[in-house]
Amino acid sequence: MPVIQMEGWAARASRAVLSAEPPLECPRCEALCAATNVTAEGATVYRCSGHGHRAISWRIDVDGNMLRGEVGRRFY
Repeated sequence: MPVIQMEGWAARASRAVLSAEPPLECPRCEALCAATNVTAEGATVYRCSGHGHRAISWRIDVDGNMLRGEVGRRFY
């Protein structure tokens, strides 16, 4: 009987979800940024560490709107 590997299952599932999201260009410096999180509402969070600017975070909600920050309803 196979043993089910429970240790680290949440981290593996999270990596799989994030790797499925496409990288996006930073709205300030156009550097490609990978997704860092997917919220419970379905928004994908991106972060640029700053290439000539301060670090910024933004989200793309399920409707395709770009929102500022990792939380809230602030539109760009």
